[in-house]
This record gives sequence, structure tokens and C-alpha cells, in this order.
Amino acid sequence: LERERGLDLFVCYIGFMQNRYDFILGLVKEAGWKLQEYAKQNIETSFKHGNPLDLVTKADVEISEFLSSRIREGFAGEAIYSEEATDEDISAGSFWATDPIDGTTNFSRHIPHYAVVVAYVEQGVPVVGALYNPATDELYSFERGKGAYLNGKPVRVSNTTKLEESYMLLRAGRNKDLWDWGAESYKFLLQSGVKCANLGSSGLDTCYVGVGRVEANIYGTLTTIDIAAAIGFLYEARGLLVGKGGEKISGLSKEKQQVIAVNNEATLKALAPVLR
Repeated sequence: LERERGLDLFVCYIGFMQNRYDFILGLVKEAGWKLQEYAKQNIETSFKHGNPLDLVTKADVEISEFLSSRIREGFAGEAIYSEEATDEDISAGSFWATDPIDGTTNFSRHIPHYAVVVAYVEQGVPVVGALYNPATDELYSFERGKGAYLNGKPVRVSNTTKLEESYMLLRAGRNKDLWDWGAESYKFLLQSGVKCANLGSSGLDTCYVGVGRVEANIYGTLTTIDIAAAIGFLYEARGLLVGKGGEKISGLSKEKQQVIAVNNEATLKALAPVLR
């Protein structure tokens, strides 16, 4: 009897998560379609706190409000963290993490590399989520323990182990203290790999590691909570995520930190000169 009860609870849990998964897939696609309507217009931009390096558009604010309102309709009373509105209490560890436009600068300049990002985080761990790039109609999604998917098809990181065969992404960030590190790292990657670039959307860039398009995504400063969905996707695609010095990142944080996503241990070891 106890075994049957346990099985029933497990089935209920899977159904509960499936509902969240289906909900998120529909939500990011609907938000993405709305975003593309904004893209057809004259995109209005402003700066957060007057900082010209921190761009925000009218679409960021309105898509953020749309995501939050839909989540509240479907899951009343649950906490929501948004990059555009971070005042909700998420200290309990279970909450929705959203970013209306991951890659706002790209969006504002009509560069088709940006995404709507939504994840559900349970006790600090992303358990289900998706990123949708409406410009390319690419939907990246994951369910913890079930895998990572691109437009519904299972994906995995690449099996490349040699740096000289690797395509890597690098963004040093806005912290001047990291610029020397960024310059040295860029030189090392140019000398060691096939290609080194920056595409400008931290979530999508991380997903590119997950689908095997690149072998590494290196950020000098990144807020992990903003890309909770991409982190969950990377893990399900069998990728690795580490911080400064190559230490494994545990949990999500609102604080900016060095974040490196790689396809495997061999790549991580080869990137030792960058991981300091």
C-alpha cells in the first residue's frame, strides 16, 4: 500500500511539472510573438538609473508585466523574479525566474539574437524552463531529469575535446577590473581555438553550448538567476557550469560573478589559463 501511495505521489508530481512545462512553452511563445510586434515598430529605448550601459526598452517593461500577469493567473500566490522587477521575496527558494528580453541591445538594433526566458526554480534549482527566440523561431526547453530540447528534439553538448577544434564565446563585462583579464583571455582563445566571438545574449549563448554549436561560453560578470532557464537547459544537455577558478557554481544568485559554461571536463581543463 505504501509503495502504491508513493507511486501515486510520483505520478502526481510528474503531472504537476508537466503542467508547468506546457504552460511555459505556451507562455514564452506568446510573449515572443508580442515581442516581434514591437520589433516592427520604432523601438523606444531608455537607460536604467541613467546608466547608458544598461539599456531598457518599452518592450522589456511590457513583456515583463505580461509574463508576470500570466503566471499569477495560472499559479496564484507564487513568487516571481524578473530582471525588470526584482522586489518580490524569493528567499524561500521556490519561484519563477523571468527575463522578458535576454539580449536587449541586440533587440533594440534588430540583431536577431535575443530571447524570452522563463523558468520555475524549486529550492534553488531550475526544474523546468524555456527560452524562445522569436526572430529565428527556436525554442530551447528542458525538464529536470528528462532532457534538453530544441524545437522538441533532444539535444546534447558537442563531444569535442580539443581546444584547437573549439568555437568559444567570451564577454569580459563592464567591470574595468576585468578588462585586462578579458584582453588576455581573448588573446589566449584566439591563439588556441577555431573562433572566439561574443553574440550578446547570455541565455542563448549558454544554450549554444548545450546544443553543440559552441564548446564554451565565458562571461566575466553574469547574474545566474537571470538565466536560470539556460542553466537548467545546459545541465540537462550534459554541460558543465563553473565560476572563478573553475569552482562549481552551486545555486542561483542575484550577484554578478564570473560564469563559464563548457561542454565537458576536457574543455574545462584546457581553459585553465582563463579560469583564474
